Amino acid sequence: MAAGGGLSRSERKAAERVRRLREEQQRERLRQVSRILRKAAAERSAEEGRLLAESEDLVTELQGRSRRREGLKRRQEEVCDDPEELRRKVRELAGAVRSARHLVVYTGAGISTVCTSCIPNREYVRVFDVTERTALHRHLTGRTCHKCGTQLRDTIVHFGERGTLGQPLNWEAATEAASKADTILCLGSSLKVLKKYPRLWCMTKPPSRRPKLYIVNLQWTPKDDWAALKLHGKCDDVMRLLMDELGLEIPVYNRWQDPIFSLATPLRAGEEGSHSRKSLCRSREEPPPGDQSAPLASATPILGGWFGRGCAKRAKRKKAA
Repeated sequence: MAAGGGLSRSERKAAERVRRLREEQQRERLRQVSRILRKAAAERSAEEGRLLAESEDLVTELQGRSRRREGLKRRQEEVCDDPEELRRKVRELAGAVRSARHLVVYTGAGISTVCTSCIPNREYVRVFDVTERTALHRHLTGRTCHKCGTQLRDTIVHFGERGTLGQPLNWEAATEAASKADTILCLGSSLKVLKKYPRLWCMTKPPSRRPKLYIVNLQWTPKDDWAALKLHGKCDDVMRLLMDELGLEIPVYNRWQDPIFSLATPLRAGEEGSHSRKSLCRSREEPPPGDQSAPLASATPILGGWFGRGCAKRAKRKKAA
């Protein structure tokens, strides 16, 4: 016995060996029970049945793990309403939109970067995905402000974060609009980030006064149980049906008239390699308005890939031997 009543070195080593042996025995028992549970009940031997009876705690744990895995798997599956069911749901959605006094729509992430050193903050809109190099608590894009030289940040709320930026998230205006909402439409969003913002869902109001929620998504979202209606369909399909129900015409998309190209800030010299998206032409499908004879090759190339075609990353170059 060591001085002071503590264990000696040899005793500590012996205790550690016993602990490790018990852990290994527990893991082996867990593997055995897991193998038995994968068998049909009729195929289990009497000895295997006794082992399960003696290991109720492990059986409960493994069955719980299996249910959680199945639940996660079901949440990732895409579910499609049949065409008639989808049309019925869209008619119900159209009625909600018509009667809404204040409709709020939540969609996906943006494509801009807010320089937060300039006063007021300076915004840079791009024609490519600015989150390519950003992640949780890492918002710097690798490009700098044209005026002050400070590194630009994305304005995306990454998973696990809470939004703190002003423009272009426009947090004050967004929460003000949400506070007035009587109807909320969510298009294609997983809602895994937005669920952390109770002010966007008017959760401070009593349940009877909260806005009705309509979700368009092929997969499970955290707000499904709260929704007045869940439409399992592609956003484009749902919006075509909805616009038809509302008697509204969908304008033909023309990239030459898309304001994103006029709002976008071009990259400066030396920034061309700061993203890996393919080059995107403003329009190769159609000549610019007023110049029907313009050849397709004359279309002005726009770097990017977040809009339209060309969003695949470039193939990695092989290293020289």
